[in-house]
Amino acid sequence: MASSTSAGDHTKRRPMCRSVRQRREYHGSRVSLATTKGSPCQQGDVSEVARMIPVLELDKFPEDILHHIHSLVPLRDAARIACVSRTFLSSWRCFPNLAFSYESLGLNLIGGDRYKKAKGFVDRAYCILQNHSGIGVKTFKIHVAPCWSIITASQLDSWLQAAVKSGIEVLELDRLGVYESGGPQFNFPYSLLSCAASSLQSLSLLSCAFHPTLAIGCMRSLKSVRLSDVKITEDELGCFFSCTISLEKLDVCRCQEITLLMIPSLLLQLRILDVFDCGRLQMIEIYARKVTTFSFVGKPLKISISDSSQLTSMTMNGIFHSGMLQYALTKLHSIASNLQVLSLVSYEEGFNLPSSPHKFLHVRHLNISCKFQSFDFSSMISFLEACPVLENLFLWTGQHFYVREDSVLEGSNSLRIRRIPEFCHHNLKKVTIFGFSSAKSLFDLLCKILECCSSLEHLVLHTTRGYREIRESMDKTAVTEALKGVEDYIKGKVSESFILEVLGPCDQISCVHTDLWRTIAKLRIF
Repeated sequence: MASSTSAGDHTKRRPMCRSVRQRREYHGSRVSLATTKGSPCQQGDVSEVARMIPVLELDKFPEDILHHIHSLVPLRDAARIACVSRTFLSSWRCFPNLAFSYESLGLNLIGGDRYKKAKGFVDRAYCILQNHSGIGVKTFKIHVAPCWSIITASQLDSWLQAAVKSGIEVLELDRLGVYESGGPQFNFPYSLLSCAASSLQSLSLLSCAFHPTLAIGCMRSLKSVRLSDVKITEDELGCFFSCTISLEKLDVCRCQEITLLMIPSLLLQLRILDVFDCGRLQMIEIYARKVTTFSFVGKPLKISISDSSQLTSMTMNGIFHSGMLQYALTKLHSIASNLQVLSLVSYEEGFNLPSSPHKFLHVRHLNISCKFQSFDFSSMISFLEACPVLENLFLWTGQHFYVREDSVLEGSNSLRIRRIPEFCHHNLKKVTIFGFSSAKSLFDLLCKILECCSSLEHLVLHTTRGYREIRESMDKTAVTEALKGVEDYIKGKVSESFILEVLGPCDQISCVHTDLWRTIAKLRIF
């Protein structure tokens, strides 16, 4: 009798257990809102415990909300959810954010056979696209750098055809090929953009050929374009610009076919322009009137700006080329007269900087980086003369790891600071120097700044390189010489209210005599 009762109870409980299993299988996850102590087996029947725990049933949410939640999940996790839930399986077929990379597809870049890893990448990407309806894709990114030589152009083309449809907003293709004797490996199908013309907002192409030749309609939503290592001619670029009148940011990087970069006036919304290391580039002409930020990396060249009234921030980086500082003093005033922020990087200067009669009347922040050691830093005073309203000066003096031959402490006559032509500056408030050393010309510059800049409140001297959190600096003897120079030449020129900071790595500072530091107005060590 007891056994029959037990069997009856067991039979009665079966439908409930089956319904629980069905709910888990068809309607997604159970979310427990309570906690229990110990194992459920110790607290009674599992079914009774399960019935008492509040459950969040996802099938009760509107479908559009569930699809939105699913779209916020990373690709790999979104695929896993779709495998165990029919609720999310339908949203997986129109998943909006497709990003194909080794990381997002769960592949290990370290070790293993390269061909097998590349094949795994292709197989997983193909499987995702095969199960995708092609509808609802908002973002499509392909990063195939580790296996670009194995993936074929036809495979890439088929992926693009499957994913790039009306409604897509972000398209990013990375490392699709390299330049070979016969040309780049992948030719991006320009006509494909015609179906995305009304929705595409951001386009990034890296290492491929791009040949716009025919008008595909106005891409009125396109705001950002990046072309890096892309084979494209000047005429083709002009054709592309004619379709992108709403463009706000343009990045042209290592496009070696271009000799003249012309930014047309029809780009009425263009605000940011970046040009990086285009080796054959000879001239830049900017007719777009609303450019506010311009960054250039390469050898000094002719730049023409029809209307620079909106241009307030400019970076000129003479990567591995000489003369950028001289170019800035002699040319930039006529190119950009309303600059407020100016950043300059030079790898070599043929001679000391000239005193310039031209003025940057609005520059308040000046960043100068010298990637070389042999330079007369005292000639930097020319920039202070050219920037009468300058408030902040940041100076990187290159890599000085050892004791300098031109040390301010060298020789009995080295204590006499050379005279620099007189000038007076009333707005400079803070000077920061990275890579600070005992270079005599650097102390010449510092002493003149302290003498002639009555508004100066704060001086920061880093013996480290200072940027990107790199703690590389001089050896202990060189640090000691730099500190002794501060003791001899800077200490007596600052008041008690003046903030002087001398910064260096703790492991190097610990070896320096502490009495050198006590005479400095203010010191921080990191």
